[in-house]
Amino acid sequence: MQDRHEQRQGQHLGIRSNFSVLTYVCGPLMFFATSMDAFEYKFGGRAEQTSQIGFNTREIDRRRGLYPMQQYATVSGYLDLSMSFLPKKSAHVLKGGIGGMVGGVFYDSTKNLDRGSQIFNYFGYYNGYLDGNHNSIATDDDNLKDSFIRKNSRTYIWSDAFLEYQYKDYFGIKGGRYTSTMPYRSGKTQGFEVFGQYKHARLVWFSSWGRAIASGGFLINWYAPRTSYSGGYVKNAQGGWTPVGYKLSYGTHAVRLIYNQHKLLAEFFYYFSPKTFNAPGFTLGWDTNPNFDGKGFKSDTHITAIFPVYEPWMVFGSTGAVKYKYGTPITQTGQSLILRQRFDYNNFYLVGTFYKNFGNPNTYVGNMGNPAGVLLGGNSIYVGTAGTALKANAVTGAIAYGATHFNKKFTWRMQWQWTSAPVAWEGRYMLTLGYNFNQYLKATVDLAYYGVHTNKGYQAGLNNQICITYCSGGYQDRSALYTNIMVSF
Repeated sequence: MQDRHEQRQGQHLGIRSNFSVLTYVCGPLMFFATSMDAFEYKFGGRAEQTSQIGFNTREIDRRRGLYPMQQYATVSGYLDLSMSFLPKKSAHVLKGGIGGMVGGVFYDSTKNLDRGSQIFNYFGYYNGYLDGNHNSIATDDDNLKDSFIRKNSRTYIWSDAFLEYQYKDYFGIKGGRYTSTMPYRSGKTQGFEVFGQYKHARLVWFSSWGRAIASGGFLINWYAPRTSYSGGYVKNAQGGWTPVGYKLSYGTHAVRLIYNQHKLLAEFFYYFSPKTFNAPGFTLGWDTNPNFDGKGFKSDTHITAIFPVYEPWMVFGSTGAVKYKYGTPITQTGQSLILRQRFDYNNFYLVGTFYKNFGNPNTYVGNMGNPAGVLLGGNSIYVGTAGTALKANAVTGAIAYGATHFNKKFTWRMQWQWTSAPVAWEGRYMLTLGYNFNQYLKATVDLAYYGVHTNKGYQAGLNNQICITYCSGGYQDRSALYTNIMVSF
């Protein structure tokens, strides 16, 4: 086991060596760019320092489900080279990009607590593409598994490497590694998407075989978020389902049919992962002022619903017992309903959101995107970080308001949110302040009051099993201060 000095020294060396790799690759590409006609390129990047300071610093008591909030700080750098291969006046667009991120954790309050540092779950997590590297350790000891993942964490990532072609607004295709725009599939994606448009109707196909997160204080290397087995699942004598063959990823896919004519938006979508889930849904919207430019009044109304259906082997384990997610049993079907209303008046806005889960719909879909815009994370790292709004039969109400001032240099936002579910209820208030000092430097501060009351019969941290002892519940503070400073060029 490395001591603290060796760990810190290794993080700094990793930052320098991986920065050198990025510049080594991007440098020849820039030189190559100068020799091509109609070729344009832009070399850019950013450096970020982020911090999260949780106010609850109590000792861990796993038997009773009592946990503190994490305190940690990171520094990261991102370099990218964007390229355009055709003249700007052409009806055709062919462009691409390559980029990567490298960073390190220079403060970590969890490293001296039970089971050692847990910050790798936020920054550096890598357990193999199929998320099974730790299974090579023949032990059920969580301390050894955590130690293995910590040693194999990656504080660097090739986050972007893509090509994109588009012909006017009629057709487009994009493939490689890039930032996803799918409402229920956030973060970086590894795959492709293609669209075709006729008048006001657009048809989109999206396929992804990998996901990553590379932004500020979060760095999760590429992994397959949904996995299955080559031989499928066979029902056994216990009434459960036994996997057959080897582990693999069939990917996550989506098809979207979008009709958008002036004030009306109508979308019908279908997300699916073979042998895992099928999730149809729709969005309806009405925008009174689609060309709103920060002056006057605008009302924007959206209704979104998704109806996931999970395969039986995703619900029942090999013993026939139902599996658990977010502290409650997985349900084979479920639904989520989002009602969202936004008003804009000049530089001020007001947003009201109602978000309701029926059953446990967010087990395998709904937890990798946030079309509702409510606060879904922010919990203690020891209880899985998920907020109550993601959980079974949760109902959430949120009101947010804010404005921009001084030629959009200063922004502020206040959000109030309340969630009630069988497993817990919670209340939040978050104040966000942001300031753009110039075109290169900006800073953001979030101050969050966040309290979670676990209901009787449940225990915080038992996200995948039923509570047997110490099930009286209770209140825990999850308040925190978040800071971000970004320099870009």
